[in-house]
Amino acid sequence: MVKNKLGIKVSEAMNRFPILAGPNDLLPKCARKMLANNVGCLIVKDRGELLGIATEKDFVEKAIGKELNINKTKLKEVMTSGMMITVSPDADLTEAIEIMQRETVRRLPVIKDKKLLGLLTSSDILSKKPEMLDLLKHVIKKNLRSK
Repeated sequence: MVKNKLGIKVSEAMNRFPILAGPNDLLPKCARKMLANNVGCLIVKDRGELLGIATEKDFVEKAIGKELNINKTKLKEVMTSGMMITVSPDADLTEAIEIMQRETVRRLPVIKDKKLLGLLTSSDILSKKPEMLDLLKHVIKKNLRSK
């Protein structure tokens, strides 16, 4: 657990323009979008509503690992949805790191008043606070082992 606040708000480190996709988008289109934008996840929205997040891991475990026909599989079939793990833009990066550790995630949608403002990733944190590398290595290793 991180003991001291870093004095940097999530809003200062987050990506304000996460890559979006729709729930009915087919996986090949989504994979091309991830590759073209050099990202490891897509935020899934429909009519302005945050529905979930789809990560590289979701593609591998829920589509390829289950031998689904990716040309016919929609993003909503593999995305992580339901109770979303999010963070407030006003939270200190310390709180975001604690959430990542506790929930074994590397990406947090940034929400305020039920509105998506951005996405915070472990890479975003490192770009603002490189000395957090050792702590984030622990988060990433724990995440890889847990699922």
